Amino acid sequence: MKRKLLFAVLALPLLAVGQGPKNASQFGTHTVGGAQTASPNTVAADVCDSTQKAVATPNSATSSKRGIITYDFIKVGSTYYDLQTNASIGRRVHLLPNGNVSVAWTTSEDEAFNKRGTGYNHYNGTNWLTVGNPTVRLESVRLGWPSIGINGTSEWVMGHDAIAGGFVMSKSSTIGSGSFTQGPAILTQFGRRPIWGRVANSGNYFHCIASYSDSTNAGDPRAPRINGVYAPMTYSRSKDGGATWDIQHILLPGYDSTRINSGGGDEYAIDVKDSIVVIVVGDHLKDVTLWKSTDNGNTFTRTIVDSFRYAPYTSKRLMLDTPFVCDGSVEVMLDHAGNAHVFWGVSRVFDDDTTNDTYSFFPGTSLLGYWNENDKVSKFIAGGNQFDRNADGSLTVSAGNTNALQNGVVPAALKNQGISSVARLGNTSLLHSPSAGIDGDGNIFVVFSFPLEQDLDANNVNLRDIMIVHSADGGATWAAPQDVTQMIGFEEEFGAIAKDVNDFVHMIFQKDQTAGTNLQNNSAQDNNHPVALNDIMYAAIPVAKILDGSIETLWNSNVNQFNADKEVFVVSQNYPNPFSNNSEVLIWLSSGSDVTVEITDISGKVIRTVTYSELNAGNHYLSLNADGLSAGVYFYTVKTATHSVTRKMSVN
Repeated sequence: MKRKLLFAVLALPLLAVGQGPKNASQFGTHTVGGAQTASPNTVAADVCDSTQKAVATPNSATSSKRGIITYDFIKVGSTYYDLQTNASIGRRVHLLPNGNVSVAWTTSEDEAFNKRGTGYNHYNGTNWLTVGNPTVRLESVRLGWPSIGINGTSEWVMGHDAIAGGFVMSKSSTIGSGSFTQGPAILTQFGRRPIWGRVANSGNYFHCIASYSDSTNAGDPRAPRINGVYAPMTYSRSKDGGATWDIQHILLPGYDSTRINSGGGDEYAIDVKDSIVVIVVGDHLKDVTLWKSTDNGNTFTRTIVDSFRYAPYTSKRLMLDTPFVCDGSVEVMLDHAGNAHVFWGVSRVFDDDTTNDTYSFFPGTSLLGYWNENDKVSKFIAGGNQFDRNADGSLTVSAGNTNALQNGVVPAALKNQGISSVARLGNTSLLHSPSAGIDGDGNIFVVFSFPLEQDLDANNVNLRDIMIVHSADGGATWAAPQDVTQMIGFEEEFGAIAKDVNDFVHMIFQKDQTAGTNLQNNSAQDNNHPVALNDIMYAAIPVAKILDGSIETLWNSNVNQFNADKEVFVVSQNYPNPFSNNSEVLIWLSSGSDVTVEITDISGKVIRTVTYSELNAGNHYLSLNADGLSAGVYFYTVKTATHSVTRKMSVN
């Protein structure tokens, strides 16, 4: 068992990350086989300055000088519990064939987190069930980490019971009703606590991967070694819609101590398509490994996607070359041909002492790893100077972004530099938690979290945004990252998109005003990140704007963000329709602009005009009012100075 160790102390308040030689000084340390909480150690920034493995050079950063764009999105829920994952995000958004969208997240109605459970909302193509209202959990027991999906005409969510272990599935016979029936505890194990599940289904076949809680608290069970692996990832399967599970908590072939020392919560991802099941695993000290089944989980074939040269790692092995590794946040997606695409956040590791049980890692790394079944080459598709928003030749972020609590408090070295908080998510890197989707034309989209230069919170720590990269040729080449949230003064974290993409990438994310999370970064002594109500936001991002690169926004205060020439996209038909009082229409603005809504009758006569001044880029609901209108058919036109979209509406 590895022990945690403070390796060094930061000397500067900001970390300048460049493309040159390694910035020696700081390393984070972590315990092999230890608990999956954040390591309480400081670390230094580092990027791709080595030739340890063959990689593809990411595209150059965009150099155009566009203005600071503040985006607006739609609030669909809230939560006091603000930790949506330890690493990999999982499937939290589901796009239905009719264009409707269901979303799920971990919520808590109270500040003590006693009423923790599944937050849920549904977009019926034109409106959300509970727009902007506080979220009430679906279940009557304390759960977390939900997955969501559909099975025929029914809808399901499944979360873990962190106290007792095992999972609870709730089902709704009507998709989008919000009325779920809670099922019994499933996939429990005597003497063990399986939690941190990821679930996906194809029809009645449900596939679940999970790990084991590991606690040092008195009376809590310790995670077991199976096949020589501490707290391993396990696989379970149901063939009857989750009613019974014919396979429970088995290890996949090759998941053993020949290459793996320990597992860990949320360090895995799953996807299914028809009878194909793909599962990916990775972290600092093991390979990025893909398992694929083409017979609904009866048999699996293992592929090492990105090899860890020191596997299986033990504390007696030196790692002096700081190899590139996975940071534990992974994603896997099947394309239309059934080929797997694997993504992961990248870190680096180091160990120069065989006399103790620690290793060190670089959470300042900013790279996105990628592999697919077509070319079978591991490479980087985003990173480095692509995130240099102020174009000064280096990535400059606060040391608070790469630090965790030290012995339960904010490190004194940070406080001495005017940094009063820490914001590292577990043991992940600056770039982490990818979430992928694909549209009908085979365009692939991946979002991930990254701290934005110059956008600092009150604690002098950089706030995170959600970035997106895309490929229009099946993963052969990738466009430069674009910032899709950029809500200045707020942190956007835990971005999750629907696997299926139509004309829009459908995404949810968590928003608050303090970098990091209360669950992993708050010190009771320092009270640097107290419990607060976080918003769950929804974004419908036009694929056309992603593909042409116009979502991107760069820092340049000399350029006004409002531009009347930018397009307006109508995301939805107005709802309700027909209506007698008020109706709403959801739009996307590609840039800030004045927006006018004109209502005309069937002869083309303008009946009413409403102007919305200086709306920010992003999503907005616009109101349509039927007061004074006779029953009949009308048209509404949403327009900027140079662009307009017209739809039909009916008044009762």
